[in-house]
Amino acid sequence: MGTVDDLMLLIAVIEAGSFSGASRNSGIPKSRLSRRISELETRLGVQLLSRGSRRFSATEAGLAIYERGLKIKAEVDAISAIAEDRMQRPTGALRIACPALISERLVAAFAVSFSTAHPDVKLCLETSNGTFDPKIDHYDLSIHPAQSDGLADCDLVHQKLVTADFCLVASPEVAAMIGKAAGPKDLEGEPGIGWSADGFTSRWQVQDARGETATFNVSARFSASSLAVIHQAALTGLGLARLPRSICEADLARGTLVLPLPAWSPPSITIYALYPSRRSLTLAGRLFVSGLARHLQESMHGSTAGLPPIEGPGQRHEGIDQGAPLRPM
Repeated sequence: MGTVDDLMLLIAVIEAGSFSGASRNSGIPKSRLSRRISELETRLGVQLLSRGSRRFSATEAGLAIYERGLKIKAEVDAISAIAEDRMQRPTGALRIACPALISERLVAAFAVSFSTAHPDVKLCLETSNGTFDPKIDHYDLSIHPAQSDGLADCDLVHQKLVTADFCLVASPEVAAMIGKAAGPKDLEGEPGIGWSADGFTSRWQVQDARGETATFNVSARFSASSLAVIHQAALTGLGLARLPRSICEADLARGTLVLPLPAWSPPSITIYALYPSRRSLTLAGRLFVSGLARHLQESMHGSTAGLPPIEGPGQRHEGIDQGAPLRPM
């Protein structure tokens, strides 16, 4: 094997944090990974990794070579993308990170259908805790929810997939404790469940159908970075919560959650696909992004107007302009 191949393995090991983790991610036996890295160290004449029974870390030289290696990896990915485009058939590995609740409720079904339609793609859908990670080099894509200005300083390409309507909900017990609320000011000081996407702020904003906005302070009894946890906390009765309407519709229908202020709702949240650069996104990645946008629109809004269809092998990808570069939104 060549130096570039072994350099890609070094990147995989450093990003995984161990040989065991890299082995799980790549499917390459741990013993072979260790041998290949040792051969690379011999070839380069420097120690790249510090190995110990309780400690694993990259050396200073290893980190420097890793940083340069990322640029080489980007070029290798770009070459693969060019070859894929010429073949017009998506192939290779596609690793995607997605918050657990969004994955289970909205993305998993599409991911399964995508794998069925594209058998030459090895798709891995991994769940994340929902917090934003600006360094996603070990993933091809990251699915992330954010407010309209939440990614303003993000260096990653962020493509809008769908806008999710949110609603202000509470358990029947919490709503009864609050009593009848005529407006946002009547919720001042009531218990609320904080969310990391807004910095766990205790001052919440809501808006009505006319676009008028109002704010009120809640007493944050409980906070979480995961919408799944917030959903469970709301059902348990820990306080007011802001949740995507698509996630709590069934609870509202059953009456396990209610709308304490039906005429007002929190600002919507946009779900984005994040990736380092357009050229590093393979044909499989671009097909996944465009198809997922359609799927999410169908799931949340029941509308597919103007959105690209899910494509099979050999079909031209029309969802993302193949000639014009994508720019962060």
